[in-house]
Amino acid sequence: MGGAIARCLRRAHPEVSIFGIDPDKTKLHDLERDGVLKSFPENARFEHGVLLLSIKPQLLESVATQLKSRLGGDVTVVSILAGVPLSRLRASLATDQVVRVMPNLATTVGAGATAIATDGHSEAALARARAVLAPTGEVVDVTESQLDAVTGLSGSGPAYVLKFLMALEDGGVLAGLPRAVSHRLALATVAGTVRLAQESHLEWDALRGQVTSPGGTTIHGLKSLEDNGFAAAVMSAVVAATQRSQELGKS
Repeated sequence: MGGAIARCLRRAHPEVSIFGIDPDKTKLHDLERDGVLKSFPENARFEHGVLLLSIKPQLLESVATQLKSRLGGDVTVVSILAGVPLSRLRASLATDQVVRVMPNLATTVGAGATAIATDGHSEAALARARAVLAPTGEVVDVTESQLDAVTGLSGSGPAYVLKFLMALEDGGVLAGLPRAVSHRLALATVAGTVRLAQESHLEWDALRGQVTSPGGTTIHGLKSLEDNGFAAAVMSAVVAATQRSQELGKS
């Protein structure tokens, strides 16, 4: 994810200096080869700018031990660690200049959905975080207490959408369509509907009404979805992922 954000930032701001640190040198090699960033010199200090913390939550303490002595006073840390609270990040890194954000998978193509926890931060720190994230897609402001729900909805959401896409494709095959045709129709249907929802001035339910005629095919399909608990299952998935994010924050 850190590499994806760096690529988006490079495309939007070719003049910006971007450096990277990663134990996996192959990841840095690919980013260096593509002109996205340069490797940060070993043991050098971070004196100013933004440090994007993109690691697995369980690695925080070992990474923080190596980083905290290298952070200058004019560095804003932007953390994408799921479930790790601001209080723990600040204690581990020995700095108050930490902003929590939650991006999602679509960031890799510049169409992400990212939330910034804005409470308790200076405008300067938030401006830095927004500047880094703006090229990645949609960016919204939330409170830190809402970030677990963001994780459950947009953070995990791409997996739910992909599961729905796969089910649409399989449904088409079950109804008699060739797999390749069903795949193309499912993808175009979801992509087109998302674009329609974005560009229309109508509420989503009103848009749904435009394709749902009395006694027609769509209302029968919708009834089947409801009979099988579709809406409840999606809501339960968001809540379950939210609760897991909360659990990770306590571990």
